[in-house]
Amino acid sequence: MKILVVSSKFPPEYSGSGLRAHATYLRLAEKFDIQHEVICSSVEFTDRAEYRSDGVPVIRVVSPVLRKLNRAFGKGLLRRFTNAVFYHSEARTVTKLLDSKDFDLIHVFGYSPATIAAINWSRRKSIPLILEIVNNVVSPFQYLPGTRRFRSYDLGHQSVVVAISQHIADQCKSAGLIENVWTRPNPVDTVRFSPASQDQRAKVISRIFGFSGTDKTIVYVAKFMKQKNHEFLVEVMKHLPTEYKLVLAGPTVTSGEVDPGMRSEQISLLQSHIDQAGLGSRIKVIPEFVDTAEFLAGADVFCFPAENEAMGTPLIEALSSGTPVIANANEPSFTEWIINGENGFLAPLIPEQWASNIQTAACYSEGRRTRITRSIKDRISTETIDEYYVRLMTALVESKPGDRIQVAEVLNR
Repeated sequence: MKILVVSSKFPPEYSGSGLRAHATYLRLAEKFDIQHEVICSSVEFTDRAEYRSDGVPVIRVVSPVLRKLNRAFGKGLLRRFTNAVFYHSEARTVTKLLDSKDFDLIHVFGYSPATIAAINWSRRKSIPLILEIVNNVVSPFQYLPGTRRFRSYDLGHQSVVVAISQHIADQCKSAGLIENVWTRPNPVDTVRFSPASQDQRAKVISRIFGFSGTDKTIVYVAKFMKQKNHEFLVEVMKHLPTEYKLVLAGPTVTSGEVDPGMRSEQISLLQSHIDQAGLGSRIKVIPEFVDTAEFLAGADVFCFPAENEAMGTPLIEALSSGTPVIANANEPSFTEWIINGENGFLAPLIPEQWASNIQTAACYSEGRRTRITRSIKDRISTETIDEYYVRLMTALVESKPGDRIQVAEVLNR
């Protein structure tokens, strides 16, 4: 089976969906008879490139001159105009590439000129499609700027739409897509993300965090950006006893048009806020890529105060590791995973309430933590989700133009 993966971003550019697309197809290539190559857009890079990522052929399609011109105009009508121009230009380039390739199925991740072109091309050519929706969206349909009123296409035939949360599945339902929607979480390697031994925990706390083995450790791994809400946890720490320590870790991707990561000066301001609050010895800031599984091994509690999250993969990675989670109660996707008092707490963004919940969760027994892992392992494991992927891919490749894929029926065979 030959698959063309089309992604809004792809390694080495940082993107949760791009990393998952890459990891998923490396696993599928190893376990099943699946070949794949990649076409991607980019936010960080402004140059077109052809390269290999872990041996996988990748073509990054961008219009360098148009991208630079677009960034030069700041905001306003000129910016919107040049944005539309580079979207149309890059989509045309991707369409020409698609015409020159031979594959059985297209798998789309995210939203970009490349993904818009691939979706529309697959519908015109009756090529089976998997559309993976990785962010909260108003509609699963994607259009080039200025074309929504004049163009339409069908996502009901020879296609599967992957919704990474029930909230996104409900959005698809509102658009008339029901039977061909597969609602599933982002896959987790449940071997890597499993409860740590006491020795592992002690090593992480002392060697990486620099805290004492008697401390209660709170961990938050997320890209440093406004919507991840790191500052809120600084406020929470003001209401916790001194033995509670906090680790804030994650990449600082500074490029991009939408919610770029914190720049070095913003990280410095965060650190200044911490120091001014007298919390410098209790909060460790690590602005870099880290091994999330390793950091969870040293966590008593994982906190997730992020806003506008489609899914929140670190949340289920923490649960897989047996770590209770305190999460933002206002995020619909979080409510699908957290059961108050069982595997953590959902709470509004009130520092005092979070502090109370953290102290309760930090005292969960080893038996409770083991139950947390067992309760979700089968739902999130890469083994289960990869097997389902292959079943759906096989059904799509064997389908004919006009066929509707009944996801529930295929997965239950």
